[in-house]
Amino acid sequence: MLEHLATMLAGRVGARLSQALTARVSRSTLLWLIRRLPEPELTTPRVLGVDEFALRKGHNYGTILIDIETRQPIDLLPDRTTSTVARWLTDHPGVEVICRDCSTAYAEAGRIGAPEAVHVADRWHIWSNLAEAVEKTVVQHRALLREPHDPAAAQVTAAMETLELEPLSPAEPRTAGRLSDWIREQYAAVRALLDQRVGLRAIGRELGLARNTIRRLAHPASADELLVGQWTGRASILDPYKALPSPAVGRGLHSRPPPVRGSTPARILRRRERREEVRAPAPRILSPRSAPARHRPCTT
Repeated sequence: MLEHLATMLAGRVGARLSQALTARVSRSTLLWLIRRLPEPELTTPRVLGVDEFALRKGHNYGTILIDIETRQPIDLLPDRTTSTVARWLTDHPGVEVICRDCSTAYAEAGRIGAPEAVHVADRWHIWSNLAEAVEKTVVQHRALLREPHDPAAAQVTAAMETLELEPLSPAEPRTAGRLSDWIREQYAAVRALLDQRVGLRAIGRELGLARNTIRRLAHPASADELLVGQWTGRASILDPYKALPSPAVGRGLHSRPPPVRGSTPARILRRRERREEVRAPAPRILSPRSAPARHRPCTT
């Protein structure tokens, strides 16, 4: 029972199942039982499957031989050359059908080692070659193909054509969105530090922002001035599409809850703690030779 268990499930899984069968053994014991099994007798199959496998993909390849009727592996060859496969076929006469891919090396090996065998293509390579041919043909003639008719897509297209979009006003500031919330938080933090007479360079180190970003946040009188102009178009470009009659669009725009954001002082404190941990200088131990003169021990 343990030999069958080791053969079907190998070490770790077989050891776990042996506990449920009240025959608890370790994975090493199961592997030892596999190693002590006698080698099965090699019989030449009537229908032989030949294919390559990668020992190291792109570098080293071998050849696997399979009995197609029993679906059992027979032998492994160290490479995929014509001479190796032909030598195996010569040493094991009796192969009537060779099931292989379109490799010229295997074709030549079959003609040399088993000249009377019939060569056929296996099912997987037939489907693979067919899929590649169809894909190549579709790509070449893609311009001649028509788009499939989708009633839902046609309804949305018709609604977009009849929908009157309101012109975007660049004079109105952006009031919602991820970018707007970030700019307002950073602006409030910069103004709070400026009120404490902190320099721009110190503010940049405190908030982890570049100096040019600090300058842009420091000069305007309010955060709305930073959200007028090019950012307004980015904020409002999706607003007209909220009125489309597509349920998928409605779910995508209105089903997500607003993100929960931490307070600005808490974020600033966390950044300050991380920077202090990174910038904490390690204690320097001075040797008598590298120490300054005032710290050198007296040798006289």
